[in-house]
Amino acid sequence: MRVEGKTFLVTGANAGIGYHVAEQLAGTGATVVLGSRSATKADAAMASIRAVVPGARVRHLQLDLADLTSLKAAAGELDVLDAVVCNAGVMIDDAELMYTTNYLGHFVLVSWLMPLLAAAPEGRVVTTGSLRGKKVKAGDAYARSKQAQMLFGFELARRQSAVKSIINHPGGALDSITFPASLLLQDKAAGAWPAVRAVLDPDVRSGEMLGPRVFGLRGRPRIEPVRGQLADEALAARVWEESVELTGVEPA
Repeated sequence: MRVEGKTFLVTGANAGIGYHVAEQLAGTGATVVLGSRSATKADAAMASIRAVVPGARVRHLQLDLADLTSLKAAAGELDVLDAVVCNAGVMIDDAELMYTTNYLGHFVLVSWLMPLLAAAPEGRVVTTGSLRGKKVKAGDAYARSKQAQMLFGFELARRQSAVKSIINHPGGALDSITFPASLLLQDKAAGAWPAVRAVLDPDVRSGEMLGPRVFGLRGRPRIEPVRGQLADEALAARVWEESVELTGVEPA
């Protein structure tokens, strides 16, 4: 699919699944903005994308999701935007910093990006979660942060109609896999497919979730049923309201 003239922002695009999302979107002819704290890493990622996609339209946006006060200025660096892929995530021992980076930073960023997204012909917020975020076990701070991110995507779809809010997860995506593991898992390039489809597919509806079709672990993306904790609207509303209280902003 060619979508020249579109502009997409991908957070955490200098490495991992975010890199592959950016690379695959660059292949459509769109302008892809790599949101990253490190200019050096972003430069390396853009050079790699250009090597794979000659003539790729890519640029860097200085973006630190852990610094909530900086995100309004970062959003102000963009003039137009058709979709944001909220992908960036860290797995660290500092639970508070992890929650801020993985979730609250995206909540605030989307708040400041909403005017641009609402002005687009079909603006989209694409939220990337994880399998661990589907059902959180006690003490799993990483899973809690990713679940909050996914619940935000569902609640955003319920609270507004100006943009599409689509949720996805990459299944079992690893940097490198051996043959036995490849029967169930996939590499990170394939793990990017659900997010890329969420950005591009005109038929995906707001509030839907995409994931790999084979046991939710590998394969081409499909629409998945929303069950369990992710279907808990009261929990999603509570996470939303707490986020407004913590950040002082609200996507609207």
